[in-house]
Amino acid sequence: MARGATSKQVRQSAPTRTVRTLPILFLLLFVGAGVGLYFGSMEFFERYPIQKVKVVGELNYVDRAELQDKLAPFVNHNFFSIELDKVKNVAESLTWIEHADAKKEWPNTLVVTLQERVPIAIWGENALLSKKGEIFSADYVHLNVTLPTFIGRTEQVAIIANRFLEMQKILLEVDLSISMLELEDRVSWKVQLDDGLMLVIDEKHSLEKLKRFTNLYRLFSDEQKKKLFKVDLRYENGLAIKWKKQNGDTNAA
Repeated sequence: MARGATSKQVRQSAPTRTVRTLPILFLLLFVGAGVGLYFGSMEFFERYPIQKVKVVGELNYVDRAELQDKLAPFVNHNFFSIELDKVKNVAESLTWIEHADAKKEWPNTLVVTLQERVPIAIWGENALLSKKGEIFSADYVHLNVTLPTFIGRTEQVAIIANRFLEMQKILLEVDLSISMLELEDRVSWKVQLDDGLMLVIDEKHSLEKLKRFTNLYRLFSDEQKKKLFKVDLRYENGLAIKWKKQNGDTNAA
């Protein structure tokens, strides 16, 4: 009986061991399939590198050679895994770039859209003022030499820019234009015109006093206009004029 019982136990235990080994076999198959899929997917993704970088946007000032150097490392990056935020940050690290966007274009192109800073004035001696009121330093790459120069404290930038627009509108009515505008401690304005004439105006009623000058300027002959050297408008009811002399000196009148 003991021998028979042992044989029966053996016959019953054999299928149990087989059942227990099945999960292990399935696990091994699953891991093997996963490893194969991983390496297969890596091989698939490597087939799609970035082969072309397309730049979109009107660029007048940015150094194109520097821009190309900045974007060149993204060529051959994987199309699916390339980090677009990184592309954006790299583009915006260029001084002349105000804003950048990046997107992918199937099957192998990186599209970078750029918006340049638009300078409206030279600020001081070696900086620029953007259309959005930002002061920035940059190489004067193809810089428009007709830009006016603004001089003042950094916190005065909005005041100077707005006053330039107001004064320029008045002066253009008599075919004059501002080449330099300086605010001296919020006390007076120095206005250098494109024909060399210097105007000095205090802050109080400055626009009204400028209109008084333009009304008088219309009455001058062309010869008189050429002889104007400096006009001081810091008077309530009048102005003072310095005229050019033939020898280059000036004379107060």
